[in-house]
Amino acid sequence: MIKSIFKFIFIGLLIISCAEKEHPETVFGLYLPESITSDRPIDFTGKGIVSLDLLDQLIKTNDSRIFLGQNSGTIFLNLYSPAYFNVHFSQVILRLPHHYEFNDQVTVLYVQDGRRFDLEDNRSATLSWNSFPHPFDYPEQIHEDIVIESLKTNSGKNNNVELVISQRLFDHSKKEWVEAKITYTFRKDSPCC
Repeated sequence: MIKSIFKFIFIGLLIISCAEKEHPETVFGLYLPESITSDRPIDFTGKGIVSLDLLDQLIKTNDSRIFLGQNSGTIFLNLYSPAYFNVHFSQVILRLPHHYEFNDQVTVLYVQDGRRFDLEDNRSATLSWNSFPHPFDYPEQIHEDIVIESLKTNSGKNNNVELVISQRLFDHSKKEWVEAKITYTFRKDSPCC
């Protein structure tokens, strides 16, 4: 009888410890850029590197200020669950490198007014509101020079997010402003939100 009780307790503890180790798959969390590519070769940073790989250019500048923009750290994308802000919708907040119209140096844009996002069956996100909620006439327009074309998540162990934007950038090799399509691939850094 006592052996049966100990066996029952042991099995119960084993089940509980296994359950605690499991982490439910979720799209919500903090994301880091895995790649940032342009559809046209440009010198994004003014360091004399002309390429499609903008992330490589950012890394090779050895300028930590690019990745340590105000309130940004190295996290470029946050996906928040409804519970995080105690609202009934999910939100996305982006921090993207860009050039200000009056300054051709690279800056990290911190978009403080997160957009509401809803995932569709094909894992595409539609954007609609900010966190107040206050409606945006054009929720895909996150800056005068940055427009979101698509935002998609990939399910699986390595939850990735793909963001495609149209962006106006300064090409230092040509000394002129150019329109480019930029594709970001993000990998989840940590669950949260």
